[in-house]
Amino acid sequence: MADSASVLRVSFLLVLVACHPYATGGVEMSTKISGPLANLRGQPVASARPVTALSAGETAPVDTTPSVPHTYSVAIGTAPVRDFHIELGFHAHDLSSDALDMSGGSSPSYLASPRYLTETTSLDFQWIFLRIHGVTSYIHVGPAAGVVVDKSDGATTFGQALRFGGGIAYDVSIVRVYVDASQTELLMTGGPAAGVNQLSGITVGVGLH
Repeated sequence: MADSASVLRVSFLLVLVACHPYATGGVEMSTKISGPLANLRGQPVASARPVTALSAGETAPVDTTPSVPHTYSVAIGTAPVRDFHIELGFHAHDLSSDALDMSGGSSPSYLASPRYLTETTSLDFQWIFLRIHGVTSYIHVGPAAGVVVDKSDGATTFGQALRFGGGIAYDVSIVRVYVDASQTELLMTGGPAAGVNQLSGITVGVGLH
C-alpha cells in the first residue's frame, strides 16, 4: 500500500499544477511604519548594552556608512479560478546588510547594526476585477502573522495581523510586472512592540506564471 504522506504530497502537487501556480518577488519603494514598532527603528544593538564611561581620548564607535533598509517580499500563489488568486507571502521589513550582521561580540559594526528584525507572513485572497489588454487591477485581503527578533539576546515575540491592499499588474508572456500598495495591521501582545502597529508600503516587483 502506498505511503499516505507520499500520496498527500503528490495530490498537493497535482492540485497546485492544475490551478496555475506562480511566484513573485518585489521590493518596497515607499515604506511607513507607525505604532510602538516605529520606536524600535534605528535602535542599534549597542542600546542593549550597559552604558560605560569612555577613557580619556577614547571615542564611541560610529557607523559612518549605514546601508539603506528596504522591505522585501516573495510569494507563491495559485489561481483556482481565473480572477481569484490565493497567495502565501513572506515579508522582511526594514532589511539591510547591516541588519544581517549576526557576528555578535563587541565589534563596532555589530554594535552599530539595527537591534530589531521584523518579519511577517501572509495568506492573501486576491480578486482581479479589471482586465484590459494585459493590464489587470486587483484587491487583496487576508490573515497574517508577525515576529520581532531582538538580535542582542535572541528574544522573539509573535503577533497576529490583517493584511490588505490592491495593485495593478501587466503580463507579457509568462512574466508579470506589478505595483502593489498594502497595509498590515499587526497586533503584538507582548515584547518591545506591544500594541497595534501599522506597516504600509508600495511594492514594485516581477513574477513568473
